[in-house]
Amino acid sequence: MVITSAAYPETLHADLGESRMAAERKSKSLIWDYFSQPTSGKAVCNTCTKNVSMGSATAKTKNTSNLWAHLRVHHVEIYNAAREKHVESQSETPALVQTTIKDMLQKKAKWQNSDERSQLFDKAITEMMVTDNQPFTMASDSGFKRLMSIAEPRYILKSEKYYRTEMLVKIHQKVVEKVKTMLQPENAGNALSFTTDCWSGSTESLMSLTCHFIDNGWTKRQLVLNTKAMQGSHTGEYIKEMFLGMLEDWGISKDRVMLVLRDSGANMVKGMRLAEVSDFSCMAHTLQLVVNDSLSSQRALIDIIAMLKRCAGHFHHSILAKQRLKCIQEDLGLPKNNLIQAVPTRWNSTLHMLQRMLEQKRALSIYSGEHGGYSCPTAEQWEIVANVIETLLPIEEVTLEVSHYDSSVSSVIPCMRVLKMLLQDNEGPNTRGIKTFRQVMRDSLTKRFEKHEENKHVVLPCLLDPRYKNHAFSSDDVLASAIQWLREDNIIQQEVQEVSAERSSQEEEDGTLEEQAADHPCPKRQRTETEHLHLGRIDAMFSVLLGPHGENSKSAAISLDDELNLYLKEPVLNRRSGDPFQWWKENEARYKRLASHARRYLCSPPSSVPSERVFSEVSAIYEKNRSRLTGEHAEMLCFLHYNVVLLNWEY
Repeated sequence: MVITSAAYPETLHADLGESRMAAERKSKSLIWDYFSQPTSGKAVCNTCTKNVSMGSATAKTKNTSNLWAHLRVHHVEIYNAAREKHVESQSETPALVQTTIKDMLQKKAKWQNSDERSQLFDKAITEMMVTDNQPFTMASDSGFKRLMSIAEPRYILKSEKYYRTEMLVKIHQKVVEKVKTMLQPENAGNALSFTTDCWSGSTESLMSLTCHFIDNGWTKRQLVLNTKAMQGSHTGEYIKEMFLGMLEDWGISKDRVMLVLRDSGANMVKGMRLAEVSDFSCMAHTLQLVVNDSLSSQRALIDIIAMLKRCAGHFHHSILAKQRLKCIQEDLGLPKNNLIQAVPTRWNSTLHMLQRMLEQKRALSIYSGEHGGYSCPTAEQWEIVANVIETLLPIEEVTLEVSHYDSSVSSVIPCMRVLKMLLQDNEGPNTRGIKTFRQVMRDSLTKRFEKHEENKHVVLPCLLDPRYKNHAFSSDDVLASAIQWLREDNIIQQEVQEVSAERSSQEEEDGTLEEQAADHPCPKRQRTETEHLHLGRIDAMFSVLLGPHGENSKSAAISLDDELNLYLKEPVLNRRSGDPFQWWKENEARYKRLASHARRYLCSPPSSVPSERVFSEVSAIYEKNRSRLTGEHAEMLCFLHYNVVLLNWEY
């Protein structure tokens, strides 16, 4: 490709002019090696200190001819040396100009699409569109084009179709391969936990699946595997097929499924039961049901909440009312906060509404007296509001804790015990007017969480979390059950490892005898890997049924018990500042057997919030600027929107 000056007339001529001026300044400046700077149109000779006229005092008409003549007449040797130096500089000037042109053209030349720098921009732009939910049509927006021309004029901006098809598919393939590698047993272990949830929009219904595991470095990982469109009726059978199909897409056997967190919907519960996997109700959803039970338990409380909802609605629908309220807030020195409306599907929105109303009660009372429009609570009712807030705040704190990225199902039992303890006192000053509310809440907690201490997937994580251990259990019977579950799991793991080792040894032997066996094929069918695994589990169950046998099994059981006894005697980790995963990383060598169980059980989150978060921005993906988006591309966008960030853009 030949680039001429016509391609960039203004910038090229300007650059050439600057180059020539620089070269001329360099050649003319040689005389000043022998003269000092002029004053009043004269220069002083550095050799004889004589003043030499430059013909004029003005910059436009003065020249250096007299200066050269002075050197030629009075300082011949210096003159000859200066002329030689001047000639050399003149001969170098064309080369200087040519180099400047070449460099300048290289700086102006557009990158080829195959250029590594251009491909880097392609990738970065597509990643931005994916992670920020920007439409692909942004590539044709005038503002974005201008931005890119200023930021990097050598980059050729591609079409919307290029980013939507070629780049999206290419990045999706790379991220899929990265996720598959991370999910391999060599990195993720044999135990994976999942969260799943369903979402319905105006035109689409989706089901998400998020995987959770602890890698070899004891880092808790979370990866969004699928966001698939749902068709037809969302029955339990259909959800089972969707779930198992998504596992199959990723090559994950059902044997690796440790626990599935889902909401309490009847179809989700039935779907997981039909899939025959261990499942658990989302703790955040269960707490939502507990709060709903208690908020609807008292007629007086129902009336107060309805009154405050009407109050919030009055200001929500009137700009004038908002403006008047702002003036009252300013006069009273109150925060100029807007009122909050409660959302039925989020109980904490009711809490936030009550908090804001209590904060602004003086302003609301004055407004109601001056303008009307709603009824204001009485002093007694405001006291009830304050007491309800104080009761609900611990529930919100627990909800936030179990919804955190690093939270584990190990926190379920301790959190429930603490909430019950807080609700135990029903006679204090902060319970006035809400005793029924508090009692119903406590009863609902007990009812909805009563079987949690019978669930090994809840009890063992608590025991193996160095922040809690057995301190949160309600009785020694729970600890005894946990120890028995650990022993059974330990035997199963040993049997599976023995079968795996035996299979590896057999495969080596089969490889050695392969040629001999070729002429005499054995009619016996070879077991598949899955069959070997099931065989190991069957043998393990017989070991549990019949008791340990042989010296190896006995010593292994003792070793596990010794580890557990030593572990339980250690002080618990600080709940706020302690990191259970880091603790196990540092103590894995000391508790080798327990550590393998901790890695399997602590990977499960206590709620399905991670899958719910997938849908928090789904509406942006299906927004009007993407009306022509296909279902396949929408699934890719959902997958990449979260995983590119979770992988820290490294794939």
